[in-house]
Amino acid sequence: MADQRHPRGANSNAESSSGAEAQIERHPSLYYDDGNVVLSGFTQHGKHQYFRVHKSILARHSPVLADMFAIPPLLADGSQTCFAESYDGVVHVQMPDSAEELTSFLSMFYDPLGTAYKRFDPNTPVLVEGALKLAMKYECDALRHRIVSSLEADWPQTLAQWDARRAEAVILRSEHSLQLTGKVNGLYLDDRLPEPASAIRTASDYGIPSILPAAFYTLALLSTDADWDDFRANPGKHLRFGARTARWRLLDKRDLMRLVHGQKLLAGHTRSIGTDIFGPRCQRGVKGCTKARSDCWKYFQENAPNSMEDPLDILHDCMRLDTLFSDLPCAACTSDIIVMAEKKRRELWRSLPAVFNLQ
Repeated sequence: MADQRHPRGANSNAESSSGAEAQIERHPSLYYDDGNVVLSGFTQHGKHQYFRVHKSILARHSPVLADMFAIPPLLADGSQTCFAESYDGVVHVQMPDSAEELTSFLSMFYDPLGTAYKRFDPNTPVLVEGALKLAMKYECDALRHRIVSSLEADWPQTLAQWDARRAEAVILRSEHSLQLTGKVNGLYLDDRLPEPASAIRTASDYGIPSILPAAFYTLALLSTDADWDDFRANPGKHLRFGARTARWRLLDKRDLMRLVHGQKLLAGHTRSIGTDIFGPRCQRGVKGCTKARSDCWKYFQENAPNSMEDPLDILHDCMRLDTLFSDLPCAACTSDIIVMAEKKRRELWRSLPAVFNLQ
């Protein structure tokens, strides 16, 4: 319930206008009765929102806020006990930050186990953006490290991590495909996997280059028609069948140029699989071996149209030909294909920063 006193001071005249009262609200969870400071900021709707928190908690993590709280508060004219700027009986500091940013920021101090942000949650970059911005502004190094670690946990930095995430995604997709609604525990597949565009925006704006290669690669596999907001306006049409989307509106011109550049190079990597791995003739002259190589590549082209834009996935399948085909090239050629595919896959992963102009 809104406080009846003027938000700028305990000694001010009470607001008489119901319209003014409507512009005042306490945060529903970040307002503690035993807090000893009230911070406030304006919401995107123009309301003045109040947060009653604890100086000691904030000061412990931020040298900037510690210095601010160390300054003795001004007293009201003619008073030895009343603060010039107060709310609900304690010092009130009107922050230059928005209420949404303060909510994201302050929540991190009162959620030490990080339960607010779930693994693989596609909304995490959006949810942590305010906290990350203020953590850098107020020099909360430990908080920034915690946020970055959460983002990095969702976006692989090694090929082994990428393969582990890929295996998890395959299992999740299988679970959802068995449901008529496409939902598991009320969520579509797209609600259970990281979303690349928001990750790219946050990583670019706040200096987290470690997650950009995997995020850009994931985005490169998605259609620009697969828009996060549009698909959720009619979820049964696409999301029900396991569609993946991105928040395309968050990308700037530089992001889009990087993406286009990367997609062209990835297409070149896919073409090179056909020429470099399946194109050569059998050096041992085994009858039918060259045809078997050609048939393998033809299979990838005709029966795996979705993965043709994913050279990492194609190369992964090249490393397990014996599980896909009965008519294999000769044993020596099969071994050569597997070794070459593994090598090309490692090289492609290492080159992703250059592929997307991230260096």
